[in-house]
This record gives sequence, C-alpha cells and structure tokens, in this order.
Amino acid sequence: MGVFAKRGDQEDPGGSGGSGLHLDLDERFCVTCRRALLPWQTHCPDDGGDAVSLQDLPASMPPPPAHLLDDED
Repeated sequence: MGVFAKRGDQEDPGGSGGSGLHLDLDERFCVTCRRALLPWQTHCPDDGGDAVSLQDLPASMPPPPAHLLDDED
C-alpha cells in the first residue's frame, strides 16, 4: 500500500493477489533427502547430508534414503 494510494487502489495485504515470489536467503536443504533445514545446520541430522541452498540442489532426484522408507508402526 503506497503513501499516495487512491481509495480504490489499496492492496489487500493477505488476499488472493500477489506474485507468489518467495525469497528467503537463509533457507537450506539436505542434498540427500531434500529436507528443509534450519539456517545454522550444516548437515542433515537424519542422514548427514550437506546443507545447501535451493539453487544448489542437484536437478536429478536420487532414490529416497532408507530412513524415509521405514514404516512407522
């Protein structure tokens, strides 16, 4: 919403509009399981994979690690 906006030109801050652009420079992901990690984690706590930014993830998806395939009985 701008300082000089007309009454009819006000934007809806949480409405249906928006660009869908999401930028978070601290987001890190595991190279192995692609799980989202906390910004200070350098390795995945589940499988020990390196933490990288989203654009550094490899394009091809490896098979899921065994710990993700285990049944939770």
